[in-house]
Amino acid sequence: MHIKDKIASLSWLRSEIIGRNMGFETPFGLRPLVYADYTASGRGITSIERHITRILQYYANTHTEDDFTGKTMTGLLHEAERVIKQAVNAGPKGKLIFTESGTTGGIAKLQQILGVYWPPATRERVNSFLLSCLTRNPDREDCNLALNNFIQDNKPIVFVGPYEHHSNELMWRHTLCEIQEIPMGKDYGVDLEELERRVSDPLYAHRLKIGSFSAASNVTGLRTEVYELARILHRYGALACFDFAACAPYIEIDMNRDSEAYFDAIFLSPHKFLGGPGTSGILVFNEDIYPKKLPPTVAAGGTVDYVSPEKEEFIKDIEAREKPGTPGILQAIRIALAFRLKEKVGLPLIDEIERHYFESFMQAFAGDDRITFYGPLEPDRKIPIIPFNIKHKDKYLHPKFVTRLLNDLFGIQTRAGCSCAGPYGHYLMNIKQQFSNYYRCLITNIGYIGIKPGWVRLNLHYALDMTELNYLIEAVKFVVEHGAKFLPSYIFDIKSGEWQHRKQACSAPISLDLDDIFDPSPIQAPVIDASAQYADALAQARTIAAGLSEDFETMTFEKELADLMYFYVHSGINYHPVSERIL
Repeated sequence: MHIKDKIASLSWLRSEIIGRNMGFETPFGLRPLVYADYTASGRGITSIERHITRILQYYANTHTEDDFTGKTMTGLLHEAERVIKQAVNAGPKGKLIFTESGTTGGIAKLQQILGVYWPPATRERVNSFLLSCLTRNPDREDCNLALNNFIQDNKPIVFVGPYEHHSNELMWRHTLCEIQEIPMGKDYGVDLEELERRVSDPLYAHRLKIGSFSAASNVTGLRTEVYELARILHRYGALACFDFAACAPYIEIDMNRDSEAYFDAIFLSPHKFLGGPGTSGILVFNEDIYPKKLPPTVAAGGTVDYVSPEKEEFIKDIEAREKPGTPGILQAIRIALAFRLKEKVGLPLIDEIERHYFESFMQAFAGDDRITFYGPLEPDRKIPIIPFNIKHKDKYLHPKFVTRLLNDLFGIQTRAGCSCAGPYGHYLMNIKQQFSNYYRCLITNIGYIGIKPGWVRLNLHYALDMTELNYLIEAVKFVVEHGAKFLPSYIFDIKSGEWQHRKQACSAPISLDLDDIFDPSPIQAPVIDASAQYADALAQARTIAAGLSEDFETMTFEKELADLMYFYVHSGINYHPVSERIL
């Protein structure tokens, strides 16, 4: 079957995406909503939401097990758990925990299980106890020093990669662990030789070793050799844990590939799946890493077999004892349905379509040095996440300005910023330590968030059709060619980084007011063919650009700020001059 026919075969899926090509108001008129931000969050699916509504007929608390509704929902929850564990090949020892906030919640729960979670207030309280003890007993200083040295020499060590999401790096920085970043290898991936050298170091032989790596970068889409990493980690007694947030909707997850290439834990954010909005995070782990003799990580209702006035007996089953309170029943069901949808589409088709889209997109900009792409560009090494910046003269267009133009002129949804991957961003944009310090000073001391370096990020999801792909390409080409002409039309807020059209601000189309809640109007059905709207938007943008000029005055700043302003701003911005003493 030709690739165009394979793309066309997913027309049934496109007709299910809630809000696809929905019209919305922008400063330039009505535009079709074209979603290219699946890396941040997925989109709702009509049939899944309809089925959830059916299930709500039977909704009850799963702690109620002796009546019709409670038994029905308990059965659905257990079915959802089986579906999810099967989807990741969790194996007979695989345990599933639903967490509160995507991958971040999964990592936090893993840290609690491993005994390294260290809330700042707890750390502060313990330190105050030790300091108070030392103050009262100054002759015990040697003992105090010995204790601190013992902790430093024996606390767990965590190895992370060079392109982690903040959640998989910052959270480990603030635990009872030492953290080491494994640098990039020559192929821009994790340096496997350096990982093996460090994890095999006899200095760490007596310590708990944890590898926690992104399975793919949420910035560049670069895929990690997760099975090879797992082999290396297990060879030297380390745990192999992986963050699948960026790539779980698109690739196979096999927690038990073989006796060496298995995962001790994975965490991911199902809200990034088609059908996933409204879901919780999940942590799936091998029961061997769980301390069964200890109480659950949160002792609460639903975790106990018996409670007397003096003592409590906790449930032995790991999954049950780690469900404190009422579980997110509907969230769990949604996750299972999203995984089943992924399975129905099929991984081979997903991979083939996305590879074709990525190659088509990159070919459209081949040789154009006005657009800068970041990270490796080999399609067989990545999922089609594309970070880029657009050059103008000797600087760039601010990424949030580009995202705003794509939204206002074309209805295209993308994301601008550092994508919660600041350390990786320093590497990609070649930001030296001196300038990093300057940025941090101006951002934290003065609040100039708008100068923070970043990029535009879009992803080429398999649910797009060829018309949408070509529209995306033409829209980005337009901004490359004409984007700078629109700078005088927008106001830049250096405090927030937001760009607002000078003449028109569009009101929110929906609210939580009761009038909106009880509005009987049907939800706008997905528009299957919006090619006419795409053509109109492109034609109107070209007409507007023809009447604009690049000959306009740009804002100049004092040297301390000008050196950090990698983008152009039209004159008229409000800001307070930077004091040299702050720098």
